[in-house]
Amino acid sequence: IAILLDSVGEFEFSLPFLKAQQFNGMTGPGYLMSLIWLIYTIIILFFFGEPVRSGLEELKQREEMVERSSKQDSLLGRRASSINRDGKVVRLLDEARGNDEGHETSSSSEEDFDQGDAYFDQTTSDGTKADDTNESADKSNGGYCSCMKNITRPVIICMSLIFMKRISLEAIVGSTSIITKNRYGWSIKNVGTLHLCNGIIVIPVSILSGYLSTSYEDRYMALCCLSITLLGMSFLFDPTDLFDHVTSYTYNESPFSVGPHRYITGSLLAFSGIEACESFVASLMSKVVPSALAQGTFNSGLLATLVGTGGRAFGDLFITCMGLISIRNLLNLLIIPGATLVATS
Repeated sequence: IAILLDSVGEFEFSLPFLKAQQFNGMTGPGYLMSLIWLIYTIIILFFFGEPVRSGLEELKQREEMVERSSKQDSLLGRRASSINRDGKVVRLLDEARGNDEGHETSSSSEEDFDQGDAYFDQTTSDGTKADDTNESADKSNGGYCSCMKNITRPVIICMSLIFMKRISLEAIVGSTSIITKNRYGWSIKNVGTLHLCNGIIVIPVSILSGYLSTSYEDRYMALCCLSITLLGMSFLFDPTDLFDHVTSYTYNESPFSVGPHRYITGSLLAFSGIEACESFVASLMSKVVPSALAQGTFNSGLLATLVGTGGRAFGDLFITCMGLISIRNLLNLLIIPGATLVATS
């Protein structure tokens, strides 16, 4: 689409409440996407209905069973601790076996048994009341606060992976036009062709990832995809710029420098690896998300979207900051921190 829009001649048009806007190869994709998103929003408002998620009731039942078993374990623990603390049952059993003093002793034993049972009943009722109070308090807190409360550690880990991957992806894709124009003198058509190749190669990679996911666990597939991403980012690292970045304003003519062909190879590998890894992270998140985050507005999908958007915004800000430092060394300034994030995740 960017290639087709670049072939359209430049012209100006007016928008309500705005001055005259200029349409060209740089601004055309932005205006086109704005129009598409406006149409999409109108369709969502009038025709979209939220479907019932399959498996949600089964997930709730499993969580209730786990909660009930944990409550029973806690009650048994309270009883065991009370028996060990009082020692009444052990003492009464010893007296019943070896004491022949008659009715007086047996009556006192019965009283002690009754006291122990009353103590157990009181402990159980207190624990049950406390659990019911906590449960009612949890149910009373809904909306955003309830959503944030139900974010577990596995969900946080998955969202952190999404955030770091988005930063790395934006550092690779978002800086393509700037880096290729200053290093290789590419035009908009060349950049659009590279992005077209990235989009085409992701399709068979995603199909292969879906096939392999039936035989291997998601975490192992995510590690493999991250390894491919690191391999692609190693192709984009230019060691010659660390020693000489003054001789040439573009890039050093050396076998170890990152030329156009090496840049294309690294970009294809890194982009396809990150996109494939995102599907496995989303699969992991769907398996560890609690039922409270699987319904309503403030759910796991909204959180993942917000985290991904925040990662993109942070990645664009990072590109701007590194560009202010040095346009000549922008490639290494983006790839080294991005590879560090991928290796950390």
